[in-house]
Amino acid sequence: MKKRTTNRPQIEDQKHYKRIGRLRKSIADAIGKIPADIYIDDNHLKHILNRHKTDLAKFGFTPLMFVDAVVSNFNRIYQGDGDALQLVIWNGNAKVTIVEINSALKKEFYEVKTALTKEKRHLESKKLLWKKK
Repeated sequence: MKKRTTNRPQIEDQKHYKRIGRLRKSIADAIGKIPADIYIDDNHLKHILNRHKTDLAKFGFTPLMFVDAVVSNFNRIYQGDGDALQLVIWNGNAKVTIVEINSALKKEFYEVKTALTKEKRHLESKKLLWKKK
């Protein structure tokens, strides 16, 4: 499913996958993960639209715009279930915005699984891995 080029894995099926960001080396090193690109596929975009249409409408975002905003601006990372990471925009309000990513293709890139808003208390049981200074 992948072709290797210089340093980044390439997904053969570019029609259905979109690169939306990267977990930078400095952050990845701080949390013991690999620095890698972050991709999303069409099925996960549809899932986000179907499950979180109301939240998206509040912001006036498409699913891709919503995910891109979080991936570009997250200021905390929490441990999700299994090897999942939750990229979080923590802004001092009652709700937080989360994009959950998992390792994919032998851990050569991350894939977005979902994006949503949640009450802050949702993160109380999660381990904080990284916080922007």
